[in-house]
Amino acid sequence: MSAGPAEAIASFRAATRTADLALLAPAFRAAVTAAIAECNAEPRTLDPIVYETYRTNELQAVYYQRGRTVRPPEMPVTQAMSNLYSWHGYGLAVDVIHRTQRWGAGDAWFRAVAEVFKRHGCKWGGDWRSPDMPHFQWGLCKPSPSDRARELMRTSGVIAVWEAVGAT
Repeated sequence: MSAGPAEAIASFRAATRTADLALLAPAFRAAVTAAIAECNAEPRTLDPIVYETYRTNELQAVYYQRGRTVRPPEMPVTQAMSNLYSWHGYGLAVDVIHRTQRWGAGDAWFRAVAEVFKRHGCKWGGDWRSPDMPHFQWGLCKPSPSDRARELMRTSGVIAVWEAVGAT
């Protein structure tokens, strides 16, 4: 029998990107799967892919340095120093890009994808003051993880966080 998502998250330590949907909270995984399928259904065929799902603390530290001590880019790519300050670190966020155009698909494309994801209960990072166009997260999550989410993660594990935000 294979490990469930909570066990997989607990054992996943790579400082490399993963697009493994099995690392997402069950309800969020279902929403992402349904949104991607709808985006790819005729006649729409927006051709999105999930570029990144769960993010380890090691990878979050790499991303945090981009635009600060590592250039390019000129601007920081994240404000989260630790994966406990990003819903990616809880299996409750994904980054979605175009299969061939990657990040260069344009604002209209991201907005069209966002319409679909919102219908499936997700929030879009493109609606933020500092837009993060590829970012989608579980709709019942606050914009960023709270002290309570971090405490639940430390004391009770990721499933407790998923239960608190209705993502089991």
